Amino acid sequence: MRSRAARTKEFTVYVVPAWKWKEFIAFELIGGTAFYLVCRKIAHSELFGIAANIALPQMLKYIMSSYRKQAKDAPQPPPS
Repeated sequence: MRSRAARTKEFTVYVVPAWKWKEFIAFELIGGTAFYLVCRKIAHSELFGIAANIALPQMLKYIMSSYRKQAKDAPQPPPS
C-alpha cells in the first residue's frame, strides 16, 4: 500500500482558517466544560451536565453563525 502511494507522489493539503479552530477550542472545549460544570452544580445531575456539554456548544455555534451572517449582510459605508 505504501509503495503505491509513494509512486503517485500526490497528497492533499487541507487549509483550515484560524477562526475555525479557535471557534472549536472556545465553544467545544472551554464552553462545553463550563456548561458541564455549571449545569452539574445547578441540577446535581451528572446526566444533565453531559447533556448540557453536548447541546449548549451546538446552540452557541448556531447563534454565532447567525450573527456572522447578519454582519456580512449589513450595509457597509462607502469607501472614502
